[in-house]
Amino acid sequence: MSSLLQFNGTISKKGVHLETYKERKLDDFPYREDLETYKCSVCGREHPHIYIFIRKPRGMFGCWVVFRWNNEEHVPDLSCPFGLEKMPRDAKRLNEEESSKIWHSN
Repeated sequence: MSSLLQFNGTISKKGVHLETYKERKLDDFPYREDLETYKCSVCGREHPHIYIFIRKPRGMFGCWVVFRWNNEEHVPDLSCPFGLEKMPRDAKRLNEEESSKIWHSN
C-alpha cells in the first residue's frame, strides 16, 4: 500500500500538502519553551501547532513516497502529522482551529 493512500490531507495540482509540527531536538536540555503548543478545542489537551508545506513526490522507496525538503530526501509516514526539527522556508502555520481538525481527523 502506498503511503499516499493512507494520507488524510489535501493533494492538489501543486503537490501534496504535507502536515508537520515543530519537534524538539533530543539534545535540548533544559527543555525549550518555544514549542508552540496550544490548548485543543476538541479534547482540551496541549498539541503542537500544525504547519503545511507543499511538495511533489520525487520517487518511491518500496511502497513509500519520497519527498525532498531542506536539500534532503525524506520518506515520511503520511498517516499522521510528523515532527521536524527544522521547518522548510515555505511552511505555513495553521491556526488553532485548523490544527485541532487535523489532530483529530483520524
